Amino acid sequence: MFQVMSGKAFRFFGHLKLHVYTMLLIAVTFVWMALPYNNGLDMAVHKWTQLIKIAGPEKEKSSPDSVIFIDVSASKYLVPLNMDSTENEVITNRKYLAQLFQYIAAHQCRVRYILTDVVFDTPTPDDSALLVSIQALGNKLLAVNSYVADTLQQNILGVRAATATMRLQSGAIYKIPFTGSRGDTMVPLKIYLDVHPDGAVVHRFYTRFQQAGIAFNTQIPEMYLRAHDFTEGNYPKVSLGELVALMNISPELFDLYLKNRYILVGDFKNDLHETYLNTQPGTLILFNAFWQLESRRQIISVWYLLVLYLFIYVVVWLQWRRKSFIYNIALKPMYFQAFDLPFNIISVSLLLIVFTVLSALVFHVNISIFHLIVIFSLVDIWQLIAGKLDRKSSRWGIAIKVIER
Repeated sequence: MFQVMSGKAFRFFGHLKLHVYTMLLIAVTFVWMALPYNNGLDMAVHKWTQLIKIAGPEKEKSSPDSVIFIDVSASKYLVPLNMDSTENEVITNRKYLAQLFQYIAAHQCRVRYILTDVVFDTPTPDDSALLVSIQALGNKLLAVNSYVADTLQQNILGVRAATATMRLQSGAIYKIPFTGSRGDTMVPLKIYLDVHPDGAVVHRFYTRFQQAGIAFNTQIPEMYLRAHDFTEGNYPKVSLGELVALMNISPELFDLYLKNRYILVGDFKNDLHETYLNTQPGTLILFNAFWQLESRRQIISVWYLLVLYLFIYVVVWLQWRRKSFIYNIALKPMYFQAFDLPFNIISVSLLLIVFTVLSALVFHVNISIFHLIVIFSLVDIWQLIAGKLDRKSSRWGIAIKVIER
């Protein structure tokens, strides 16, 4: 019996050509995951997978005493854009920001990190004080840059910043790359590198995390924290103006609300964005993407690579052997001879859906692999057309070789 089983295993794994195809498809998957593209089925599968996670125990969320949301939506002032003040702009109160950062610096910067999701694109009289306060915080504070018409717009203060603008896919945020189109670093990875200096090295199609493993060059973010977490009072959220007013009259404020926390400064009322799951504040999307890296949820282990290899090999073998266990689809054009499509989109799609869900729930790796449907379909369509041409060309003595599986 052992010899029979070993013989079957050899027949299954002994096809060098199929192993080559499998390695090529894995390489294509890394390339695909480095690109900001997706399809509707891919996004829908991950949406329902995330809903399953949300329905279960939320173990991956940061604790309420490790983060605070500082809302700037009601802390604005009017800045004149010309000498006679006939043109003005309403922006975040930078005097309040400077006072907050000075207050934190006076307490020896005893915070975990400060993400300032505020665009500094208009000069104000308070910029010099704000710049000094930011410089006092060193690598513990990060500002943001943004893209305007495919041009990277740097903040006018010249302070440390990373890119917060994300490419929309099907009208929503889905894949978040580690780097932008101009080679700039995106906010989630930049925070990770500030918290863990030299913690990751980005290559063209993958990123190597020190003492952890490798990862795809984009991440499909998980919504650990959501807007209801602070609207329902589970996580502290305070207005910037209110916080500044309390700083000097409440000595215990720093220890209660700021010490050893991630401080997220942003507009949690107006800066809202559609994600593949729901609508969330932009600052929260950025922090969730960082927390996904911090929790090592996207790291590809050796075991995961082995499972991915075996899965793709099985799909390749099923296609090569024409093993379709679910459906056999026939296409019968009205004016042409009836023929059977040699590929089975439904079978392959179901297999990819199962693996995508298991990858997210068991291995904590969100992967987009529905590009394989297109590859298998194009290959099979080509063989179908080539086979038809081969049979027709024999009438005129034209030799067309078709590789048979």
